[in-house]
Amino acid sequence: MAAAWAARTDPASTPRPPEIERARADPAVVRVQGDTVYYTGNLSKASSAAFDAAVAGVSRGQLTRLVISSGGGDTVEGRHVGRWVRDRALVVEVDVICFSSCADYVFPAGRARVIRADAFVGWHGNERQFEVLAARTGVSVTDQLAKIPPADAAPGPRAAFVQEALRSFAVTQKDEAEFYASLGLNDAFAVCAVGDVLEKRPGYAGQIGWGFSLADMARLGLANTVYLGEGRYERDSSRFRQYLIPLSADDCLALLK
Repeated sequence: MAAAWAARTDPASTPRPPEIERARADPAVVRVQGDTVYYTGNLSKASSAAFDAAVAGVSRGQLTRLVISSGGGDTVEGRHVGRWVRDRALVVEVDVICFSSCADYVFPAGRARVIRADAFVGWHGNERQFEVLAARTGVSVTDQLAKIPPADAAPGPRAAFVQEALRSFAVTQKDEAEFYASLGLNDAFAVCAVGDVLEKRPGYAGQIGWGFSLADMARLGLANTVYLGEGRYERDSSRFRQYLIPLSADDCLALLK
């Protein structure tokens, strides 16, 4: 029940072009070639199993790069891949899309980051978003979670969803905080514009999330990021312009005050 309701709120759940759909494959397609592991698809338990199987025989130091195209997915599994990337000090290279949990956990985990021409890295929240939204709207986290099920949901299932979510978040939000601490990062980039913030900004036209220029990424802790296109990333990447609202680091940090 909880998973079904959450899927209804996923802004990436509407049909997308083939290259975006491939980035949502479950399980992901994972292969190792030379010094690179290629990952195309969702972040999920099935995808993690495929990932673990693909890298099982890899010796430490053999790989230098993860090339990923992912629309996101499960937060716990995103951190699973992110920790593996961090522990092996890989460069993360984005092909087409790194959105949601990919941008939250895999992209930040790289010792350096590369965005291919016309690719994009976009955020729309992490596990802490419910605390941020509750504080922003002046309600409790319990009341904030109760808004997720559809309006016609019966009181019993609604209450069961909230209690399940609270129990789960007690564990996973601690794990998320420890993950960011291990990277020496504040998670502002992943959570600052949750809610209806984007809808109120000039230029909003149904974009699925937000993104930053390379300079603003660096200000938010995501240094050592390069773009392989010819111009400035946020202007040159056609997919950035199509799917994301640009935010500055100052905008992002101000939203969390």
